[in-house]
Amino acid sequence: MKSCVGVTEADIERTKRKNIIEMSLGFTAMVRVFSKSSKAQIEAMLEEFFSRLPEIGTRGEYESRHRSFCERFTREIQTAEKRLKNGTIQRSQPSSYGHAAKVLDIAIKVYVYYCGQPNGESAQQITPFLKGAVDTPIIKYLKKSKYATTKIRATTIQSVDEKAYQALQSVVLAESIALKMHPVQLDDILWRQFNRESLPDASSA
Repeated sequence: MKSCVGVTEADIERTKRKNIIEMSLGFTAMVRVFSKSSKAQIEAMLEEFFSRLPEIGTRGEYESRHRSFCERFTREIQTAEKRLKNGTIQRSQPSSYGHAAKVLDIAIKVYVYYCGQPNGESAQQITPFLKGAVDTPIIKYLKKSKYATTKIRATTIQSVDEKAYQALQSVVLAESIALKMHPVQLDDILWRQFNRESLPDASSA
């Protein structure tokens, strides 16, 4: 076992960041969707993104970095080969924009909104910029929302491209504003409503 002598404050913060990333990836239940060799690469991408959060001062900067992350993810991360219920094999393919965004949106929710990282001031500033993570049940809900002003053709995470993602986030933002909460808070409510327990319909609040 290595001695802890010489451990710096930076080492401590880096270790905490890595641990939160690993926990958040488990929380997304998404790692199994991607090829086996992808886990370490996804963790490294998230660590790089999170380490630069204190540099973000505006919504525009967050949007730009979010988009860059998702574009890189779709270029570099492949889905895992999967045997379908009918016995056919679904081959590995490039991850969708929806896959990339879900990983980032849930991981950063855990890191910033739940854990108050990288520090209290940055977390408070960044939380309003965070997106609402979407999965298949939430996509179905958002498409039927009264705030969905354009037709959204995507039905699953795999079919969510950047255009569909932005349309879904427009619905999330409009509904969260109407309910006087942040998109990440609406995400929490909807996720529990559709994945964990039966709660009152957020749109009727």
